[in-house]
Amino acid sequence: MAEVRVIARFVARQGKEDELRALLQGVVVPTRAEPGCKSYELYESNSKGRFYLSEVWKSQAALDEHKATPHFRHLQQGAEPLVKEHLEVNILKRILTGAAA
Repeated sequence: MAEVRVIARFVARQGKEDELRALLQGVVVPTRAEPGCKSYELYESNSKGRFYLSEVWKSQAALDEHKATPHFRHLQQGAEPLVKEHLEVNILKRILTGAAA
C-alpha cells in the first residue's frame, strides 16, 4: 500500500486564532498515537490566523480510520465556528524529477 500525504489548511475568523490553535494542538498527540500515522505536524503561518497540518499516513485505509476517530470528529465540529473559510484538504502526489522520473 502506498503512503498518503496530506496538507490541510485552516483560516481562523478574526479574534478566533487562539481558540483554533488550541483546538488543533489538541488533536496532535492522539493522532500521532494512531498506528497508521507516520507523521502529523502542525504549523502556523506568518500570515495571521493561518494554520497547516502536514500529515503522512501508511495508507489510504489508515487515513480513513483516522477520519473515524473521536478526536478527528471533535476537530471537524469544533473548527466550524472558528474558521472563516472552508477547510482545505489536499492529498498530495509526488512529482518525480530527474533520474527518478
